[in-house]
Amino acid sequence: MPYTMDVNVAKNQVLVKAFGLTEADVPAYISDFEQAMKKLKPGFTGVTDVTDSKTILTPEVAAMLAPTGDIAVAHGVGGWVYVADTPMWKMQMKRLFGKFAVHYPTYEEADAYLNSLLKQ
Repeated sequence: MPYTMDVNVAKNQVLVKAFGLTEADVPAYISDFEQAMKKLKPGFTGVTDVTDSKTILTPEVAAMLAPTGDIAVAHGVGGWVYVADTPMWKMQMKRLFGKFAVHYPTYEEADAYLNSLLKQ
């Protein structure tokens, strides 16, 4: 499986772990993403962990995934963070997702950041 997507309803958070998405994977990913959004309340947070992905997204895959940002905003995202430990991933996430491209090298740091948003 090129990714996992887990929804923690109690925490109002979605956790995505990406292992290398291809163009063929994107329709299922978007469908799963839309289903995840239906389980969450406005103000939800999200984490995308790409630390186990061997490659960055191709331009084609990145373009196909771009609507997920709009979907998250439409459902009331309160914050999103990326777990990325390479400069290439950090650069790609910033280019693709702008202000939502906050990144940390570990899940624990990412989660602490999102928890800090809830306290504001």
